[in-house]
Amino acid sequence: MHVVTLLSRSGEHAHRTRADDEDLEEALGGEAPSGEQVDLLRRALGLPTDPPPCDPSTYWSIEWLSAIVGAEHPIDTLSDAVALHPVTELLRRGTSIGGADLVDVLTAFHRVLTWVRMRELATLGRFSVPDLDPEDAAWLDEGSFARFVLNRCPPLHLLKRRLDAQCSPEAADDVLDLLDDLGVPDTSWPDLVRRPRPAA
Repeated sequence: MHVVTLLSRSGEHAHRTRADDEDLEEALGGEAPSGEQVDLLRRALGLPTDPPPCDPSTYWSIEWLSAIVGAEHPIDTLSDAVALHPVTELLRRGTSIGGADLVDVLTAFHRVLTWVRMRELATLGRFSVPDLDPEDAAWLDEGSFARFVLNRCPPLHLLKRRLDAQCSPEAADDVLDLLDDLGVPDTSWPDLVRRPRPAA
């Protein structure tokens, strides 16, 4: 497959995809160029990029589910799972959250740590992103930073599917219900086909 994208300083672009498979070439022929490479082209010309593909809550949910599926011990309850959420790192030692407060606390966490704020922290060296140093974080804008970060994360829908291997059925259901209550989508990228939630 060969992909060529031309971008002008005024933001106009031309894009062509050539593939040995004619059906694949036809399917991709109408796709507007997007993604990390196009972001880099736009930033090199000082142009803004597309908005972030999702809210920060999706990223923080990916971080949370990654901690759950990578835990050394099985997760038996929602409390066990919540203890692995990144928000616990910011709470005072000895403070616990649960019940009705849980959605409120996590929602506030997502509102404070926006993509803009995360990029600011990355430029200060206080938020680590693989393959991104502070100077490059400052060079990116909000949308390109978000895509750069998400491209280095496991897909959200795959993490959801792996919960059953690490959690009790009740804990897995509670985690998925909490993600629903927070409005977290099924995938990291809105243009992907919506995948149904696994049957109980």
